[in-house]
Amino acid sequence: MLVRKMHPSSVLSAPPRAARETTPFTWYVSCGMPAYSALAGVRYDRIFREPEAIVEAYEVGSAKALALFGPDVRYDGPGWSGISYSHVNCLGAPLIFPPDSEVAVRPIHRSLAGGIRALEKSVDWAESGLMPYYLNLWERLREAFPERHIRFQGCGYEGPITTAWELRGHDFFTDAYDDPVAYRTYLTLVTHSIADYTRFIRQLNGEPEFLTTTVSMCDDISAMFSPAHWADWVLPYQEMYFALQGDGPRHAHIEGFVPDHLHFLDELQLSQFDPSVSPRLRATDLRDRCSVPFLWRLNSMQLQDFSAEQIRHYVFSGVAQGASGVFFYIARCTLTPVHVTKIHAFMQAARDVAAQLDAGCPRDRLEE
Repeated sequence: MLVRKMHPSSVLSAPPRAARETTPFTWYVSCGMPAYSALAGVRYDRIFREPEAIVEAYEVGSAKALALFGPDVRYDGPGWSGISYSHVNCLGAPLIFPPDSEVAVRPIHRSLAGGIRALEKSVDWAESGLMPYYLNLWERLREAFPERHIRFQGCGYEGPITTAWELRGHDFFTDAYDDPVAYRTYLTLVTHSIADYTRFIRQLNGEPEFLTTTVSMCDDISAMFSPAHWADWVLPYQEMYFALQGDGPRHAHIEGFVPDHLHFLDELQLSQFDPSVSPRLRATDLRDRCSVPFLWRLNSMQLQDFSAEQIRHYVFSGVAQGASGVFFYIARCTLTPVHVTKIHAFMQAARDVAAQLDAGCPRDRLEE
């Protein structure tokens, strides 16, 4: 794997930051291929690989989704449903496609030494793993929808800690104890590999190699490391991840944080944070223990458990307690008539919050 130097500007200036108190309130609801497949009656695993299934799910499901939820939802597609493990698949990790389920992956590096040797080799991303298949699938979808601009997306990647775990498996959690020198070498190579892969994806889409727009990172596994070890075992590689890719605003999605993790978000100089499903965090923890603007997610489990009134309170209280925005992803399990009604309750609550804030109401005085 060819290791490239960081862009000079990434070490000369800090990325632009957004102040929470001046960040405008935003909200959104997203709907994409998983929901379309359920609405169209197409088995979910088929829309990761089969062009006919993708076309059917999009053409039937997107129309049904629009009829259910209206124009204020962000509708994605057409495309295959997103695979988070395409980068490590190109490095040799096999993908598993269980029936009617998400994609899974198997680790391949049985030792740090073996992983280091493998990552030191250069990679032709276009010819590795299932990438040739997905490049062909992309062409077939562009032919099926010639009137639409279809970006190459859905062959994803993760942050450095999550990627290392995908490649090493659970042994990764003891690597830093067993061989700290090799651990640092391994994480450095992993992080450069991610950056090289993302440059390949951006090249496919005609985008610049080094970004001045937002760089995003999803690194859920990093939350499994104690805050006591973050400064040495996590933070340097997440900083490297951002610096190798661009010098624009930084966004991170990390699930499972505890309050003692939060000050590291400021050290990463994030412009926005998504705690997503983090049951040990309250909005007030994020408000009081870091300065980064954050979005407050209503997740699909909460939607199923909450009443419409509780959902409204969740939106209002989250914003009153510091959230810069709220959002919801429409999942396959949230398409019953009862759940659709609750999604509309979420959207109405978000609209009402926006109206009160636009009228000059302070956040801590919002009226439900």
